[in-house]
Amino acid sequence: MKFFYTLVLTFLWFNVNAQFTQYPSFNIVKKACGFGEKKLCVCNFCAFLIDQDGEIEYLTKGKPLTSAEVSCGGAELSGKFFAIGYLNGDLDVFLGAYSFSLKNISLNNSKINDIYCSDTLIVAACNSGVAVVDVNKKEVKNFCEFLQPGLKAKIIDNQLFAQTENAAYAVDFFDLNIEDFYRWRIRDPFLTENNDIDYYKTLIKNTLANDNINFLNNSADGKISLGKEFWSEIYKGEIKNLKNPFGTDFTCAFYNPYNSSHVFLGDSNGKLYEYKNFTVKAEYDLHEKIIDMDCNTAGDLFVLKEKSVSVFDHNGVWHEGIKISNAKAIKKISDNVFWFLRENQGITAINFSGTPLDFSDDVIKNFYPKTSAGQNIGSFVTDVSIANDGKIWVGTNKGICTINNADDVFKDGVYFIKPIVTESSEKDGNYSQYLLNTKHVTAIESDGKGRKWISTLGSGVFVVSETGDEEILRFNSKNSALPSDTVYFMKYCGKTGEVFFATSCGLCSYMTDTQDSQNDLDNVKIYPNPVRETYNGEIFISGLENNCDIRITDIAGNLVYKTVSQGGKISWDGKNLNSNRCATGVYLIFITGLNSKNTTIKKLLIIR
Repeated sequence: MKFFYTLVLTFLWFNVNAQFTQYPSFNIVKKACGFGEKKLCVCNFCAFLIDQDGEIEYLTKGKPLTSAEVSCGGAELSGKFFAIGYLNGDLDVFLGAYSFSLKNISLNNSKINDIYCSDTLIVAACNSGVAVVDVNKKEVKNFCEFLQPGLKAKIIDNQLFAQTENAAYAVDFFDLNIEDFYRWRIRDPFLTENNDIDYYKTLIKNTLANDNINFLNNSADGKISLGKEFWSEIYKGEIKNLKNPFGTDFTCAFYNPYNSSHVFLGDSNGKLYEYKNFTVKAEYDLHEKIIDMDCNTAGDLFVLKEKSVSVFDHNGVWHEGIKISNAKAIKKISDNVFWFLRENQGITAINFSGTPLDFSDDVIKNFYPKTSAGQNIGSFVTDVSIANDGKIWVGTNKGICTINNADDVFKDGVYFIKPIVTESSEKDGNYSQYLLNTKHVTAIESDGKGRKWISTLGSGVFVVSETGDEEILRFNSKNSALPSDTVYFMKYCGKTGEVFFATSCGLCSYMTDTQDSQNDLDNVKIYPNPVRETYNGEIFISGLENNCDIRITDIAGNLVYKTVSQGGKISWDGKNLNSNRCATGVYLIFITGLNSKNTTIKKLLIIR
């Protein structure tokens, strides 16, 4: 049998996804091995190198790993090279200033379970057998198919060892028929302990406690909450972790809209914790698993439980609300109307009739989004989002639908519209189809420009125009630094302009070209700054007021770019008015708020 391996040469630290930031947990260390004067530590979805002085190099998807689906790693003891293996059978090899990748080093894209590095060779134990890689030739030298998955591999005294669940095998490394499984003989198992793993787990402090995510939420001032066994908060580059005091799972978090240091956390055992400044203030036993939370402008907190809704009013008094079962999310449509997403039962809409604490006059409507022909759209609803223009966007397991007026659901005969998007292909030319008609949508978010960010289960993330008739961007694990095509949760943070994605391979964010407008120009930032010769992406100016006049000149005062901001951020491609890339030099950025008359001047260094 003949195998074909694709060789992809890359530069080690070249950043092709500068707008992505990865947030994997670096303290879940699975393996630590010597790499010259450093240690290579391999984690669930990332890795890192640490030297004797504690200096750390982080290795994540796109920087420079080709995937987040890390399964194992290994290093040549003297420091010549190290290698990272993946679930799909791909292998990255890093040698000093450059790297190369081999695609599918074993049969059927099988997982690489273990890597052993020796001089110029890599031995990889895979689910389908054992592969030997020649690092100098950048190719798979030998492959032997095993009857059971290879769990460990090693070279000992010119013997190539492989260990499965039931036995260990060895063959003479110079045997010309390594590919023949029957040339291998059963040997004693060999040890591969990592006694220092626990030590390396404690070295990185500013990291998520783990990669398990039950929920994702954000505060008005830019804090991000997520967690499961731990509650984690990300804010201005700092990460805090807090373990559930009862050892159960956190299920949701809700920030006080007026004070982000005041947070409510629900858990799977019916406990609701009230925190202020990361210190517990109160604890409430609600006796049912807590599913989700939201509040009205009066400050009444609505707590969705397994079988009912409780309300914690702004005076600190609890009220037992309506009975509702199988609900998985609560969505505030207006101060007077809440929607409850109910597993396979569609949506329950409740109009509180102006008295949110008096449940006797509530108007309740159960419905499922249908087309004008009366057909269900998908078989269950996954998310609801209110756009900037007030239109309601509904995600299902079979695409998207919208309704212009939320009050219409309380009437008979209401139907939803499925947005139509126009796409192009070389084969069919331009053609129209329903937006994401076959995709399982998991979340919908609107950014500062009204664009819709739509995450899916298995197809990555789509960005469409405000009306949904044009696809603007598409991110997946192959064309971007998105760790996985399976995205469970998503949140747009208007304060920073970031979109956060909770995926099957951990958390990441994408810095968009939009941001909520600011009240002054005190926090204007330009990034990247300096712009280095290896960077080819957009240059962002954030922290702006809405309607700012922005003019960029070279040091001699020649105008190279001008624009007016809409929202709190703009992007610039680094080209002058003649569409040529700006040369190396210092550039001045003059910013004037056309409404406030506030002004500021910033400097930008470009290196070509």
